[in-house]
Amino acid sequence: MKQNKWNWILHAILVILALVSVAASVSNLYGPSALNALFSQDGQENNGETTTELNNMAISNETTDGNSTEEVEITASQTLILHSEVDEYVAIDNMSAVKELKHVAAGFDYDSENEEDSAYNIRNYVQTQPYIEDKLNNETPINLLIADTSRLPEELQEIVITSYIYIMETNEVYLLNDVTDTAYSLTISDNVDDVMAEVHDYLSSYEDLMQPVLPVTLANGVSYISKDAQEIERFTYLQERQPTTYFLNHFFETPEDIHDYSMNNISRYYTEGRQLTINMETFEVFLLQDNTEAEETNLNQQIEVTSAAMADILADQTSWLYAEANGDDGREMITYRKYVNSLPVFGNNYVSKAQFAMSGDTIQNIYMSALTIQTQVTDLSESYTVMSGADALDLLNNAGYPNEDISELVLGYRWVQNPETSRLVELIPSWHIQIGSKWFMLEDLIDMSQYPSLQTTYTESGEVVDLSLYFDNLGQQVSEEEVKTQLNESISESFSSDVDENDYSQFLNPPLSDSDEEES
Repeated sequence: MKQNKWNWILHAILVILALVSVAASVSNLYGPSALNALFSQDGQENNGETTTELNNMAISNETTDGNSTEEVEITASQTLILHSEVDEYVAIDNMSAVKELKHVAAGFDYDSENEEDSAYNIRNYVQTQPYIEDKLNNETPINLLIADTSRLPEELQEIVITSYIYIMETNEVYLLNDVTDTAYSLTISDNVDDVMAEVHDYLSSYEDLMQPVLPVTLANGVSYISKDAQEIERFTYLQERQPTTYFLNHFFETPEDIHDYSMNNISRYYTEGRQLTINMETFEVFLLQDNTEAEETNLNQQIEVTSAAMADILADQTSWLYAEANGDDGREMITYRKYVNSLPVFGNNYVSKAQFAMSGDTIQNIYMSALTIQTQVTDLSESYTVMSGADALDLLNNAGYPNEDISELVLGYRWVQNPETSRLVELIPSWHIQIGSKWFMLEDLIDMSQYPSLQTTYTESGEVVDLSLYFDNLGQQVSEEEVKTQLNESISESFSSDVDENDYSQFLNPPLSDSDEEES
């Protein structure tokens, strides 16, 4: 990292960005339309009217007219793969391309008949064909891949898949789930020439973004990793924090009924059946609700509910993608992850992921961060050169991490504080590995000083980037989820699922104080 870089310019930039962020903070605090309302509604004094619809949506878990599916359309993390006749692969990792493909696939008509097979058989068959594959990072409901699932056979409209494969110059489509080893073959009823014209028109828009990749088999099935080293921008952002009033306005319908039990560095707010906790050291935000009347539902409905909540809570909702769902018997943990430059962001204390614990069709708990990054300091960006995915996988294998233990291997960013000022956040590019349910940065698992030719370098100078300036625990096998303060660990323990149902209800509804008893 370059030392003492134009400090006086940096301070000037920070002042300007701070002023710019005031307008964004006003909009975030009072709702997306607050700024317009200041100019279009004379004499309007009741800010509660601005947030009532948002509060009702978050509390009732319903999608209101103001949050239609078109406005809160969520997309899953995925990669577009092209396989040629000479058995070569290229990939497109671009959020715009992914979102557009969702509507291209929905533009075709599909015959009602389909055949079931194994994903293994279909993968062997397509290796002899040129094809385009939309490869999802995890098992994903098909409605996140195809915008209008009503075009599919009825029995396939709510399935969970990992890939959508179209064989070029044909009317053949295959829906695969590599995890369950199932596949369905479909036939596009549209004219093949019309289909190919649509596909070629789509691909031509992103031809310059194609990168050569290799197919590999990991714990969750086939994945694709880059063959060549990649030049990736390191970004710097102004760190912002949503104030406590922002969350109180969004999560509580009647602020006058809130009981404040804050102490030390933990802010706690209660109403009957609901608790909001904000850790003022890590700025983690936990919302817990006592929901006892949840209805049975499916993953599609749960994602619809949580995506509507995402649109309500997060000012930058469009930069978040559905990542995965874990759980069973209607009790799912739905995870969304922030993306920047079409790459996933990883970080501690929920800064780059939001999780929703579901009970049937109802949001039980929400885990997220009050910290956000929206304003980029463009003058401080710098290009890094990062090793290929093939090299990263070789390092992992040689260090004792076999493919069958690796769920995912993706290029992404690690969110970290700027070493010179806490007002800035750095997004450092690196390979990230999911082992079981935990995410690690490659440098957390591998001592890169042993592999100087593969270390991350500054693209312009070729000098090695000193990552120890940003990270204190390199090589210590510390996952994204494990860097917590001791204070926050004790809070997490108090939220443990080991608490029985009666104790949990009392936890959400603490005993009344003496003054409260007198009022009642």
